[in-house]
Amino acid sequence: MQFKYFLAASTASLSLACAIATPVMAQETAASVRGSVTSASGAVAGANVSVVHEPSGTTLSTTTGADGSFSANGLRVGGPFTVTIEAAGYESSTVSELYMQAGQPFRLPIALQAQTEIVVTAASLKGALETSTGPITALNREQIESIASINRDVRDLARRDPLVSVDLTNSRAMEVAGNNGRLNRFSVDGVQMSDDFGLNNGGLPTSRGPVPLDAVEQFSVKVAPFDIAEGDFQGGAINVVLRSGSNNFHGSAFYTYTDENLNGSKSRNQTADYELSSKNYGGLLSGPIIKDKLFFMLAYEKAKDSYPYESGVGPGVFSQVPLITTTQIDAVTATAKSVYNYDTLGFQPNEREADEKLIAKIDWNVSDDHRMAMTYMRNKGEYQVQQNTFLTPVYSLGLESNAYVTKELINTGTMELNSTWSSNF
Repeated sequence: MQFKYFLAASTASLSLACAIATPVMAQETAASVRGSVTSASGAVAGANVSVVHEPSGTTLSTTTGADGSFSANGLRVGGPFTVTIEAAGYESSTVSELYMQAGQPFRLPIALQAQTEIVVTAASLKGALETSTGPITALNREQIESIASINRDVRDLARRDPLVSVDLTNSRAMEVAGNNGRLNRFSVDGVQMSDDFGLNNGGLPTSRGPVPLDAVEQFSVKVAPFDIAEGDFQGGAINVVLRSGSNNFHGSAFYTYTDENLNGSKSRNQTADYELSSKNYGGLLSGPIIKDKLFFMLAYEKAKDSYPYESGVGPGVFSQVPLITTTQIDAVTATAKSVYNYDTLGFQPNEREADEKLIAKIDWNVSDDHRMAMTYMRNKGEYQVQQNTFLTPVYSLGLESNAYVTKELINTGTMELNSTWSSNF
């Protein structure tokens, strides 16, 4: 049984939701392995099966049924896992280097022999496979780290799916199988975090995405899955599972910076005189609080950008709005001030954006049958929008008084309990 408590707040609304549901009614955040144990004489009943998540020592134990089958649910995503099978009259068998995805059961056939102990890797085991309920692209931690992303945006992960396209002319909207980006569903650790108000063309609740890339353990895009656990979308289901701590301490940090001095200033005999600033920094720290028992993960990221608008005008700036000059802007501003006593604030050449993310997660191995995870996530951002600027006839340029600032605030807390009470519950 799975318990989830969700609290979300924004500048537009405050909502509180509490749900108690079986995993089949909520987005999967855990992995599972199912298999069968056989021998030369047939199915092996009553065999002891131990599934161990090596980085954290998390262990789940079960036994095979009369038909030799077993199932281990509520496991951490990723790996590596080691599965050990022991039965009276047979040598033990061990399968190592097993990696698993959230919501995708791993099928593991095991054949016991009476001679010697067998140790194999999952990759070399014939018949071992993961099942999927539809087209899916899943990225593990190693694959995520190998992807280049200038903006450190989860959209750059989604683009690895051949059915996903990112519209750079429309707020980097993610379109899955040709559907509008607002029709996607985005979830983090099982909590749906889509853009319910439809304010962002990208389909995400924040302009940059609410999750630091360093904190993502697994990222997946599902197109038209027929699993009953998936729903409330027409485009694609984009799911993020956050990293957890392990028995070893891990840390990372980054800092990026650029300005106009690191960019070109000439193009086709035109010289640009502009200001540019982009700073992005953050880090991650994870490890054990109590070895094999209690773990933590902290991730932080902050970005502050100031980019020239596409509609830059005036001497020394690449003009994107034809027939509008700096002289005309100054004349309109002066007339509005002297005749109507209204300050247009002139033309603001730069678009400003700020974003700050924080994630804290605690994992507790209560026992071999119970595992609890508690997560807090905060995202605060804002960006400026310049209205009524048209690059096609009739040309127009919105001044600073015509702009507005969009502010975003997300506070989310979740608690998840994975429990195995018996072989039937």
